[in-house]
Order: sequence, then structure tokens, then C-alpha cells
Amino acid sequence: MANSVILTPTGLKKAVGISVPYASQIIRGERHPAQALAIRIFRATGVKFPPIAEASDAEIDVLERYAEGTVPSPRRRSAQAA
Repeated sequence: MANSVILTPTGLKKAVGISVPYASQIIRGERHPAQALAIRIFRATGVKFPPIAEASDAEIDVLERYAEGTVPSPRRRSAQAA
């Protein structure tokens, strides 16, 4: 995990490609990023923001794989078994 990014609006802008105002709102807790962005922030900084704030690292790994489409959804899995 790369914790070299300082958790500042400018640091988040550089690390994950969001605007400084949006990064500032996330840091202050005024806005919550989408799950995929929260995971990118976590990967870059080691800091968990909602909606992944309470997730374990293993749970985040699974969420990330689902988002990338590398893990079949339960619906696709049951269709494949049929």
C-alpha cells in the first residue's frame, strides 16, 4: 500500500485525479466519494473514506474485483451453473 501521498486536497488531486475542491470536500467529510473512488483513495493513501470506511482490506479486495468484473456476480454464477 502506498502511503506516500500526503492527505491534502492537492495530494489527492495528484494521486487519484480529482479536483482540489472535491478532494477538500471528501477530506472534510462534506461529500462521500463513489465506492470505486474510495477504493482508489485507499490504495493511494491507506485512508478509508465512506462507503468503505468500515470494510476490511479483504472486503475491499473483493469489492474491487467485482467492480473490475473479474469475479462473477451471484446472478451470473447461477446462470453459468444452469
